[in-house]
Amino acid sequence: MKKYFSILLSLSLCSTGMAQTLESFLSEVERSNAAYIAEKYNVEIANAQAVAAKVFNDPEFEAAFSDNQDRTLMMGRSLELGLSYNVNLGNARKARIAVANEEAEITKALLEDYYRTLRAEAISAWTEAWRAREMLALKRSSCESMETLARSDSLKAALGDLGRTDARQSAIEARAMRGELLQAEAEYSNSLTTLSLLAGGMPFHDISVDGISYPLTERPVDELVAIAQDNRADLRAAYLSKSLSQKNLALVKAQRSPDLGLNVGYSYNTEVRNEIAPAPLFRGVTVGVSIPLKFSSANKGERVAAEKAVLQADAAYEAALRQIEAEVKTEYYSYNAALKASRHCSDETLADASEILESRKAAYSQGDSSLLDYLLAVRVYNDTAEACIDAKAAVLSSWARLLAAVGVERL
Repeated sequence: MKKYFSILLSLSLCSTGMAQTLESFLSEVERSNAAYIAEKYNVEIANAQAVAAKVFNDPEFEAAFSDNQDRTLMMGRSLELGLSYNVNLGNARKARIAVANEEAEITKALLEDYYRTLRAEAISAWTEAWRAREMLALKRSSCESMETLARSDSLKAALGDLGRTDARQSAIEARAMRGELLQAEAEYSNSLTTLSLLAGGMPFHDISVDGISYPLTERPVDELVAIAQDNRADLRAAYLSKSLSQKNLALVKAQRSPDLGLNVGYSYNTEVRNEIAPAPLFRGVTVGVSIPLKFSSANKGERVAAEKAVLQADAAYEAALRQIEAEVKTEYYSYNAALKASRHCSDETLADASEILESRKAAYSQGDSSLLDYLLAVRVYNDTAEACIDAKAAVLSSWARLLAAVGVERL
C-alpha cells in the first residue's frame, strides 16, 4: 500500500521494458496512424487537381476529303484541313485555377484540424490507459495484502487462535479482490490495445508517465480565445471557404461569358477537267470567328445559387468564431474545476487514509480490533485512492481538451 501510495503522489512511473512515454506515443500517432495517413492523401489529391485546373482548352483539328465524281464527270477532288480553338471571354481558366488553389488550401487546413482532434483523442486514450494502470496497481496491492491476511487468518483458525467465521470472511474478501484485480488487468490490456490502434499497430506492453505536468497558464480566458482564433485550423478553413465562395461566384460568371470560336482552314482543289465547267487547280485559305448566342444566360439560377453560397459562407464563418469562443471558455472553466477537484486529494488526505489502514491492520493482527474495522479501513483507503486517480485523470483529460480548443500543442 505504501509503495503504491508514493507512486500515486508523484504521478511519475519509471519506464521499464517496452514502456512508452506520452511524447513518443504522440510522435508515433502522427507518423503511423492509419486514418491520418489516409487523410494526408486528400492534400495530394487537391494539389493534383490544382495542377489539372491549369490545363488549356484543347484545339480541334478537322480534315475532309471529297471526290466530285472525278472519274466520270472529271469534276476534280479536294482536301480541306482546319484548326479551331475556343476562347472564353470571361477567362474561365483563371477563375478555375483560383477555385482549385483555394480548395487545396482548405484541404490542408482540414488536415491540420484533423490532427488537432486526433491528438486530443490520443491524449484522452493515454489518460485512460494511465488511469487503468494506476487502478491495476491499487487492485494488485490490495489483493496481495488481503490474500496474505487470509492465509494468516486460516493458519490462526487452524491453531484455534481465531474464529472460523473471521477466517472465512477474510478468504471471501481475498477472492473478491482477486476478481477485481482480474477485471483491472483486462481494462489495462484493453486500453493498451486502443493505444496500439491509434499508433498504427505499434505494440504496447506498458506505459510510462515521466513527470507530466500541466500547469494552467496565467493568461486570461479572453487571451486564450484570441489565440484560438489565430491558430484553429477549422476556423482558417471557414475563412478560406468565404474566399472560395467568392471565387466560385467568379467562376460561374466567367462560364456564363460567351466562348469565342477561332478557326483557320486550308483547302486544296485539283483541276476540274469537265468540258462544260472546267476550273484550274487552286488552293484556298479561310479564317473565321464563331460567337454563340447565349440564350441560356437568361436563366440566372446558377449565379443566384453562387451568390447565396457567399452569404452562407460568411454566416458560417461568424458561427465558427462564436463556436470556438464557447469551446475555449467551456474547456477553460472545466480545466479550472478539475484542478480544484484534484487539490482535494491532497497528500495529507491519502497519508491519513494510509495511516488508518496500517493502524487497523496492526490492531487486527494483535486482536485489538475486529475484521470489519480493518475491512472498512481498506475500503476507505481504496475509495480515497480511486477518487484521487480519477481526479488526476480528469485534469489530464481536460488539459488535452483545452489545448485542442485553443488549437496549440502546449501553453
